[in-house]
Amino acid sequence: MDQYFRISNADGKAWVLPAHNMRTALCLYQPGGVKGKLLKALLPLLWRFPLVRSLLSLAPCGRPCPELDATIRDAFGLEGDFEIAAFEGTPCAHQKTTLQVFRGKKILGYVKLSDKPAVYRLFQHEQRILDALHASGIDEVPRILALKECPEGGWMLAQTTTKTLHSGTPHQWGPQMAQFIERLENETGVMAAFEQTEMAGDLRLASPGSSEAEISALLPERYREVFVRSFQRFRGRELACCLTHNDFTPWNMYVQDGRLEVFDWEYASFCNPVGMDRCHFLVQSAFFEKRWTAEQVYERIIAPDGRHRDEYTLYLLSIIARYLRRDPSCADSEEITRWGQLLEMLESHRRDTEK
Repeated sequence: MDQYFRISNADGKAWVLPAHNMRTALCLYQPGGVKGKLLKALLPLLWRFPLVRSLLSLAPCGRPCPELDATIRDAFGLEGDFEIAAFEGTPCAHQKTTLQVFRGKKILGYVKLSDKPAVYRLFQHEQRILDALHASGIDEVPRILALKECPEGGWMLAQTTTKTLHSGTPHQWGPQMAQFIERLENETGVMAAFEQTEMAGDLRLASPGSSEAEISALLPERYREVFVRSFQRFRGRELACCLTHNDFTPWNMYVQDGRLEVFDWEYASFCNPVGMDRCHFLVQSAFFEKRWTAEQVYERIIAPDGRHRDEYTLYLLSIIARYLRRDPSCADSEEITRWGQLLEMLESHRRDTEK
């Protein structure tokens, strides 16, 4: 019988990995820091040592989701045995499990699982997004193999991948990311009034006189005024828009044979201002991989990039609103605080230049 181990980190994330072909299984793990990269490189060699298992709190466990084996086999058109690794998801309102399906050194695809109706709607949305991308000639993204109910309840979304053991993760913004974003803009781009963008739908709760609870009211008091003032700045403006990923980060992409492949499109928008994905990549990589403070992000990324200040403002408004609508309890989180600080710095600079 295959041996499986469960390993978790300080952020509450956990993975279930088979001892056999662990190196392939760890392709599911996308570390950004040095410690994580060392773990990914060394764990397949060192897990056999009891001291290492003890230090890393590797807990023996069973095969992930064995009740889904027949359903997965049918979705991927498989005969015979296959292997599974599992990521139990980032703790949040939309937490889901992701399974990596593989045989030996060959990765066959991925399966997302959830019993939450809200996440099922995200699965449906991702299917529509991926279908639209392929129809536009953008095929550096997964193809959906199946979206169906699971025998034990809940839903699964199965999709293809081109990822291999030799795929790399791009941690710095470069030509591959810029060219991919440019293709998105060229193939899906439109001009739209700010009020017609999908981010305006998220932001509508910040509008004065809204009949619903205002997004701004969910924010810590310090950031409410700057949030609303920044939002009002774009009313009535026409903006260049396109399909945006909305979580365009190193951990949602890889490079295979020199080609950038991008996955996890569940939060994508059909019509949002251009530049959102570039801003997200730069800001989130700095926060989560470089561990920079908001002041460092502003001074090293945003301030020198003066001609894109409006894009950064729109991006920050969008991501704050999206997080608060998803989970109002995150208003005091570290993420909201960082984004609020960046908005303050942008607004302070704008006031200074307008004097």
